[in-house]
Amino acid sequence: MKDITDLIAQRAEMLYGPSIPHHGTSTHATAFHAEASPPGTPPPPPDFASCLLSAPELAAMQMVPRTPLLGEWMREGDLGYLFAPRGGGKTWLAMLIGKALAEGVSLGQWAAGQGPRSVYYFDAEMNQQDVQTRAEKIGISHPSFYWLSNEYLYMTLTHSANIADPRHQEGLSNMLPDGSVFIIDNLSTGQSGMRENENDDFDVIKDWLLSLRRRAITVIIVHHAGRNGEMRGGSRREDPAHWILSLKDATEDGSSAKGFVTRFSKCRNCRERDAPPLRWSLKETNGRFMVYCDPFGNTDAMLTYIQDGITSANELAEVFGVQASAISKWAKKLMNAGLIRKRGREYQLIEE
Repeated sequence: MKDITDLIAQRAEMLYGPSIPHHGTSTHATAFHAEASPPGTPPPPPDFASCLLSAPELAAMQMVPRTPLLGEWMREGDLGYLFAPRGGGKTWLAMLIGKALAEGVSLGQWAAGQGPRSVYYFDAEMNQQDVQTRAEKIGISHPSFYWLSNEYLYMTLTHSANIADPRHQEGLSNMLPDGSVFIIDNLSTGQSGMRENENDDFDVIKDWLLSLRRRAITVIIVHHAGRNGEMRGGSRREDPAHWILSLKDATEDGSSAKGFVTRFSKCRNCRERDAPPLRWSLKETNGRFMVYCDPFGNTDAMLTYIQDGITSANELAEVFGVQASAISKWAKKLMNAGLIRKRGREYQLIEE
């Protein structure tokens, strides 16, 4: 004879279909909770158990690889940060990246991705005339590159966009097509009401950014460096990022060319050796910028890493993807030049 729980489960299966067993609860309990709640009662909790995947089920799923967009380091749906001190060249590089993505071409040492993308560049800082001038110097003219200027928004709608405002988030989401690229320049001027140093305040935009990821929208956020050289503000915003790209000014004294060095402090999509430091130079000729890019020399790059706190031979070897003997050889050159010294297992800068 069947007991009462078997009869209830059988009746529920007839009404609602087969139940899904989950950890810690019998099939009978799952079926019983499928009954509709009486009017006026709170809705039942989410049925997270229905979304459980066993290890074999996950392994058997057919995943579609995320499309490469630029080099080995950027893929469709990424959330990434590009940061530098004031005047470090972050807006120039952000515009160059947007141009390359809109045209589907390479940029410097970074290979082109799989086809062009629609790019939406939200400028929340500069005057529109300055944006126009920079676009002309870089040569941004592709019809799939769109500008959203806070100054033009204010002239047109009498208010600017605020990425921390849920209504504005909805408006921006409606503007962005699936699979597009959204560049926010920059985090400080693009929002109001979110305190930079308070980690909890980042929750105001975190869920919205994750909703864009689920639509395969790539988001690039331009931000400032703090006095310590790291990205300014609370660190929680870095957790969901696929990559973080830093810039350091490398403009030579007396030179009219803008120079900077790029280095990834975080990169989920590839190994550090596949996204090495690069030295960039923007030289103006007849009102247009020519872009030059070369690998950042081993000893120069090593000196930069030591400045950033990567000081042991093993850590440096991991970053460069070389043997510790190569690190020792480069370190000897730097020590002979009077730039570093070795204390125990650590390399230290020699301050002038």
